[in-house]
Amino acid sequence: MKNTFLKAIVACVAVLSAAGPVAAQPRPDRVCLRQIDMYSFDSVPGNRSLIVEDRGHQRYRINFVGICSGLQFKLGLRFKTFSTSNLSCLSRGDQVLQRDPVVRTPCIIKDIQRQTMDMDRADLAAKSQH
Repeated sequence: MKNTFLKAIVACVAVLSAAGPVAAQPRPDRVCLRQIDMYSFDSVPGNRSLIVEDRGHQRYRINFVGICSGLQFKLGLRFKTFSTSNLSCLSRGDQVLQRDPVVRTPCIIKDIQRQTMDMDRADLAAKSQH
């Protein structure tokens, strides 16, 4: 009985170790912006999005559920997540809070995506129209 049990454990370990490197690879389609890694931010015309750069100089676009006024004044931001760790990724439903003594309305995150060159061109065109 003990011999069969040991053989089963050895077989399970062999299968798991063979599949380990494949399972450990990060998903390339997953966007992970961690609040602890925020380096800088820039507003987007229309106040419905925010561009955030992390410490690795990756740029992300945070889209909001509605209009988030006051972002163009760059008074400072912080994130309010429903996670218990600063190392977790921001996600839908988390909030962006501004350090503004007048406007205390949170900006609720709709989604987060990587900022692309096409988005940069569209943002630049929108800024030049204002």
